Amino acid sequence: GAKILCGEGIDSLDIPDKNKTGYFLLPTVITEIKDSSPCMQEEIFGPVTCVVPFDTEEEVIQRANDVKYGLAATVWSRDVGRIHRVAKKLHTGMVWTNCWLIRDLNLPFGGMKASGVGREGARDSFEFFTEVKTITIKH
Repeated sequence: GAKILCGEGIDSLDIPDKNKTGYFLLPTVITEIKDSSPCMQEEIFGPVTCVVPFDTEEEVIQRANDVKYGLAATVWSRDVGRIHRVAKKLHTGMVWTNCWLIRDLNLPFGGMKASGVGREGARDSFEFFTEVKTITIKH
Protein backbone atom coordinates (compact mmCIF):
# COMPACT_ATOMS: atom_id res chain seq x y z
CA GLY A 1 0.00 0.00 0.00
CA ALA A 2 2.51 2.83 0.31
CA LYS A 3 3.72 5.06 -2.48
CA ILE A 4 7.41 5.92 -2.96
CA LEU A 5 7.57 9.42 -4.44
CA CYS A 6 11.30 9.49 -4.98
CA GLY A 7 14.38 7.56 -3.99
CA GLU A 8 14.99 3.85 -3.65
CA GLY A 9 13.34 1.86 -6.43
CA ILE A 10 12.29 5.00 -8.35
CA ASP A 11 15.43 6.97 -9.13
CA SER A 12 18.79 5.63 -10.27
CA LEU A 13 21.80 5.74 -7.99
CA ASP A 14 24.74 7.33 -9.77
CA ILE A 15 27.91 6.65 -7.78
CA PRO A 16 31.57 6.18 -8.74
CA ASP A 17 32.60 2.66 -9.81
CA LYS A 18 34.87 2.24 -6.78
CA ASN A 19 31.81 2.62 -4.47
CA LYS A 20 29.38 0.36 -6.34
CA THR A 21 30.04 -2.64 -4.10
CA GLY A 22 29.04 -0.64 -1.00
CA TYR A 23 25.63 -0.22 0.54
CA PHE A 24 23.97 3.04 -0.44
CA LEU A 25 20.36 4.14 -0.20
CA LEU A 26 18.90 7.07 -2.05
CA PRO A 27 17.01 9.68 -0.03
CA THR A 28 13.48 8.30 -0.14
CA VAL A 29 10.07 9.91 0.44
CA ILE A 30 7.11 7.62 1.19
CA THR A 31 3.44 8.66 1.22
CA GLU A 32 0.06 6.94 1.45
CA ILE A 33 1.41 4.76 4.23
CA LYS A 34 -0.48 3.27 7.17
CA ASP A 35 0.52 4.01 10.76
CA SER A 36 0.90 0.24 11.30
CA SER A 37 3.61 -0.05 8.61
CA PRO A 38 7.11 -0.97 9.81
CA CYS A 39 8.29 2.26 8.14
CA MET A 40 6.10 4.16 10.61
CA GLN A 41 6.68 1.92 13.64
CA GLU A 42 10.44 1.31 13.56
CA GLU A 43 13.52 3.51 13.70
CA ILE A 44 14.94 3.86 10.21
CA PHE A 45 18.56 4.96 10.38
CA GLY A 46 18.78 6.10 6.79
CA PRO A 47 17.65 8.84 4.44
CA VAL A 48 13.95 7.93 4.53
CA THR A 49 10.94 10.03 5.49
CA CYS A 50 7.27 9.20 5.57
CA VAL A 51 4.89 12.06 4.86
CA VAL A 52 1.37 11.58 6.20
CA PRO A 53 -1.50 14.07 6.48
CA PHE A 54 -3.25 14.86 9.75
CA ASP A 55 -6.16 17.06 10.81
CA THR A 56 -5.39 18.19 14.37
CA GLU A 57 -2.45 18.61 16.73
CA GLU A 58 -3.96 16.10 19.13
CA GLU A 59 -4.26 13.50 16.38
CA VAL A 60 -0.69 13.85 15.14
CA ILE A 61 0.75 13.82 18.68
CA GLN A 62 -1.19 10.65 19.51
CA ARG A 63 -0.02 9.01 16.27
CA ALA A 64 3.60 10.06 16.82
CA ASN A 65 3.55 8.73 20.39
CA ASP A 66 1.88 5.46 19.36
CA VAL A 67 5.21 3.77 18.61
CA LYS A 68 7.57 1.91 20.91
CA TYR A 69 10.52 4.15 20.02
CA GLY A 70 11.25 7.74 20.96
CA LEU A 71 14.71 8.91 19.92
CA ALA A 72 13.80 12.14 18.15
CA ALA A 73 11.06 14.07 16.41
CA THR A 74 10.96 16.97 14.00
CA VAL A 75 8.30 19.67 14.15
CA TRP A 76 7.84 22.04 11.22
CA SER A 77 5.91 25.20 12.06
CA ARG A 78 6.07 29.00 12.03
CA ASP A 79 4.02 29.13 15.25
CA VAL A 80 6.42 29.13 18.23
CA GLY A 81 3.56 28.49 20.66
CA ARG A 82 2.58 25.39 18.70
CA ILE A 83 6.19 24.23 18.63
CA HIS A 84 6.49 24.40 22.42
CA ARG A 85 3.06 22.85 22.97
CA VAL A 86 3.71 19.91 20.62
CA ALA A 87 7.32 19.36 21.73
CA LYS A 88 6.25 19.02 25.39
CA LYS A 89 3.74 16.31 24.48
CA LEU A 90 5.99 14.22 22.22
CA HIS A 91 7.50 11.16 23.92
CA THR A 92 10.96 11.65 22.44
CA GLY A 93 14.34 12.53 23.85
CA MET A 94 14.94 15.30 21.31
CA VAL A 95 12.78 17.56 19.19
CA TRP A 96 14.24 19.42 16.24
CA THR A 97 12.26 22.39 14.94
CA ASN A 98 12.36 23.43 11.30
CA CYS A 99 15.61 21.48 10.95
CA TRP A 100 17.00 18.01 11.41
CA LEU A 101 20.10 16.49 12.95
CA ILE A 102 21.62 19.72 14.17
CA ARG A 103 23.52 18.65 17.25
CA ASP A 104 25.54 20.61 19.76
CA LEU A 105 27.77 18.25 21.74
CA ASN A 106 27.10 20.37 24.83
CA LEU A 107 23.44 19.31 24.81
CA PRO A 108 22.06 16.00 26.12
CA PHE A 109 21.53 13.27 23.52
CA GLY A 110 19.31 10.24 24.00
CA GLY A 111 15.87 8.77 23.53
CA MET A 112 12.84 7.57 25.45
CA LYS A 113 10.95 4.29 25.52
CA ALA A 114 12.73 1.56 23.47
CA SER A 115 15.16 4.13 22.06
CA GLY A 116 17.31 4.05 25.14
CA VAL A 117 17.73 5.11 28.71
CA GLY A 118 19.81 8.00 29.94
CA ARG A 119 21.59 10.80 28.17
CA GLU A 120 25.05 11.45 26.90
CA GLY A 121 26.66 14.74 26.03
CA ALA A 122 27.97 17.54 28.27
CA ARG A 123 27.29 17.09 31.99
CA ASP A 124 24.91 14.20 31.32
CA SER A 125 27.92 12.10 30.26
CA PHE A 126 29.91 12.53 33.46
CA GLU A 127 28.00 9.96 35.50
CA PHE A 128 27.36 7.68 32.54
CA PHE A 129 31.05 7.39 31.65
CA THR A 130 32.41 7.55 35.20
CA GLU A 131 32.88 4.69 37.62
CA VAL A 132 32.39 5.98 41.13
CA LYS A 133 34.42 4.39 43.89
CA THR A 134 33.67 4.74 47.59
CA ILE A 135 36.53 4.45 50.06
CA THR A 136 35.71 4.31 53.77
CA ILE A 137 38.42 4.73 56.38
CA LYS A 138 37.93 4.37 60.11
CA HIS A 139 40.71 5.88 62.16
